[in-house]
Amino acid sequence: MLTDLQQKKLTHYFNVLDFDKSGTLEKKDFVSIGENLCVLWGFSSSTPEYQASIQRTTNIWTDFHQFIGKSEEEHATLSEWLTFADSMIVNGNEELYIQHVSKVAMEIIDLFDADKDGFLSLSEYLNMFMAYRIEIRHSAKAFENLDKNKDDLISRDELLIAIREFFRSDDEQSPGNWLFGFWEHARWV
Repeated sequence: MLTDLQQKKLTHYFNVLDFDKSGTLEKKDFVSIGENLCVLWGFSSSTPEYQASIQRTTNIWTDFHQFIGKSEEEHATLSEWLTFADSMIVNGNEELYIQHVSKVAMEIIDLFDADKDGFLSLSEYLNMFMAYRIEIRHSAKAFENLDKNKDDLISRDELLIAIREFFRSDDEQSPGNWLFGFWEHARWV
């Protein structure tokens, strides 16, 4: 069962993914995130890079909607998202959790590691905030919280720790709570 803190953070993340702010998650939300990435990186719609970005974000939707048992064109509610997160990420089987979290970490690095060095710099992390339309004013503090060794980069290992803390921690002081920006005032849909 999700704690109140976990529900707040997961509701915030739902709101981040709900690109059109319709109160549901739909395929078009994930396509819009991909399109936003393409704008940030200057990919025109006729390029292979554009198509690859759209495909990557669409695949995230495909994985999620398969779990909730709906067709790809249907939407997902906050309740369905919280059920998914509770059973698959927060309180689920450890092996499935590790698979899911490793996949999320690799998706974040694949999407936002522009120079392909295997790390996220502050500017690349800012791109994540801009792509998801997360309030940018909290990005520097979030980056600082996630950069555990203070080398001005977020490594895959640091990202995995942050993801674990974001999804599983019930400690309000966990640095990973900042992964997707300031969550404390998440609006309940």
